[in-house]
Amino acid sequence: MTETPVLFEERSTPSGHRIGIASLNRPRQLNALTLEMCQLMLDRFRAWVSDEGIVAVLLDGAGDKGFCAGGDVAGVVREVRAGGAQRFVYGDAFFDVEYNLDRLIHEYPKPFIAYSHGICMGGGVGLTAGASHRIVSDASRIAMPEIHIGLFPDVGGGYFLNRVPGGAGWLMALTGLTINEADAIFAGLSDYFVPKDARDGLYERILSLPWTGNPTRDRELLTSQLWSEHGRFKAELPVSNLQQYFEAIRFIATQPSVIAVRDALLAAAEDDPWFATAAASLANGSPTAAHVTWEYLRRCRRLSLPEVLALDLVLARQCQRHNDFPEGVRALLIDKDRKPAWAPAHFEQVDQALIDAHFTPV
Repeated sequence: MTETPVLFEERSTPSGHRIGIASLNRPRQLNALTLEMCQLMLDRFRAWVSDEGIVAVLLDGAGDKGFCAGGDVAGVVREVRAGGAQRFVYGDAFFDVEYNLDRLIHEYPKPFIAYSHGICMGGGVGLTAGASHRIVSDASRIAMPEIHIGLFPDVGGGYFLNRVPGGAGWLMALTGLTINEADAIFAGLSDYFVPKDARDGLYERILSLPWTGNPTRDRELLTSQLWSEHGRFKAELPVSNLQQYFEAIRFIATQPSVIAVRDALLAAAEDDPWFATAAASLANGSPTAAHVTWEYLRRCRRLSLPEVLALDLVLARQCQRHNDFPEGVRALLIDKDRKPAWAPAHFEQVDQALIDAHFTPV
């Protein structure tokens, strides 16, 4: 019997209100998001907006390994590889619903709590970034790793990565750099730190708050409680590498071109091994995706969230229809030979026409 991929429950508060709880429930797949999961959450979260008895929403993920490893892009690419006139239908629908869900979370009129533990990447970051109250656990591994599969940092990445201090969001976008829980708070991608073994107690204290049904007042109550929780545990936070390497990252991320960023990273890796993984990821990632990501981040600097998500949909649809995204997913997630045949194969071979084609609506 197939398990429900998202579990929903409503728990009562002492004040007679209810909190809606949604749990991603594909732990064996690290809660990778499918079209069905995104549609289920979109429908339920919209219903909870209209339900006057629901005062807040809480989103988390089942399993020990992580909150969400991202979108189920292997499912998207299997449809593309199957061929036929319908090969893009699933992917186009998936990205459309996923981005509508992300926008709803960003604009949610009631307090929206996201608790992220362990692995949170790609589409998982898309779910947490827009929450009004973002809690991160110990042993977190957070990334936007789309460069490895020939994609760009979608789910609103052009909006929230441009707001990370010192250009570190650009480095995350171009290299898939994995950050820890302290980095996430420094980057403005999370707000509070509560270890996973304290999660159940945290939930009970959230439920016990004197919820009023007034979103403004309830946000204040929740914020005060979560700062108290954070204060109890903040001494357990690890060192923030983004903070420690702030100036070096700023120098690399503000280079005038993506090729210059690649070269600056490779030079930095020779001096400090901390940069080695990021340097290799960009150098070996999709040249087309690197150029498209660079242009995407540049265009998104002054765009609103709805404008960024609209652009995401254009790019995601185009990525399905070009070589590197299906090929990257094949190499990393389907055949797992880790030998993607990027086309073009080199950064210097990517021309402006190919970049522009990705920004052309289908």
